[in-house]
Amino acid sequence: MRGGLFALLTALLTLVAAAPAQAANLLTNGDFETTSFFYIDGGTGQPVYPGTSWGQYFVDQNTGQPAQDVQGWTNNGYNFIFTPDMAASASGSPQSPSYLTLWGMPGTGVSNGIGPSPTGGNFVVSDGAYQNGPISQTVSGLEIGHQYTLSFWWAAGQQYTFDGATTDAWTVCFGTCAFTTSYDNNGDGYSTFTPGTGEIMSTGTVAVPNHGFVPWRYEELTFTATSNTQTLSLLAYGTPLGQPPFALIDGLSLQSVPEPTTWAMMLIGFGLVGGVMRTRRNAFSERRALNRQII
Repeated sequence: MRGGLFALLTALLTLVAAAPAQAANLLTNGDFETTSFFYIDGGTGQPVYPGTSWGQYFVDQNTGQPAQDVQGWTNNGYNFIFTPDMAASASGSPQSPSYLTLWGMPGTGVSNGIGPSPTGGNFVVSDGAYQNGPISQTVSGLEIGHQYTLSFWWAAGQQYTFDGATTDAWTVCFGTCAFTTSYDNNGDGYSTFTPGTGEIMSTGTVAVPNHGFVPWRYEELTFTATSNTQTLSLLAYGTPLGQPPFALIDGLSLQSVPEPTTWAMMLIGFGLVGGVMRTRRNAFSERRALNRQII
């Protein structure tokens, strides 16, 4: 009996030990903490780390290439990194940056509850209606036909100096995720994921009041892999044009959904252990009662 119980417990512990490995985050730098940003100090002319801008709108004037990097991520639009102190984020070039500020940040004269994400550290702020484009990451080691859950925190706000109510949402693609853009001469407009290039899901749409902020909320979306390597792309979408709606995001994690058989085996195993323990307790109680009768 003891040998069988020990073997059963060993098998259960093996299953439990395997569960954390299955739940590992498959994304690199899902909190946007690892960056190589810089800007040029106007007084010394030397680079200062970290800066707070990202991608194609912050170009190294010597190489013509993006001047900084967010490890693991590609930027295809008017997307920014904010640090948790809520300082204005820079865009343009290291030598002559322009700054993005959202209503509610220091110096705007409005208190609307804006703040860093629940996970802390850096977070991404994306324009949903100007030079609109996704942030993307390639994910490898997937199992075809298996499900994966993407979880993240997101919020919504509006660019400082602009007025009027706005709306915001995130559209997420998992696949090859090709996209097209349609901008007017001012750069206002949207990107759209090409149908058939991935599984596409969206969050709900939130309404942001004039100069307001919609607090951080938790989201989960579950996708099914169709290839061993796929692209995860996240695209902000906001309205109206010309009143910059910005969607914020942080704490991204992509985890494998445990197979139902794994959970079933664990539940059955724990049930069997419980049954064995109850049987042993009952047998022990019966022996004690019999001993009392003999005495």
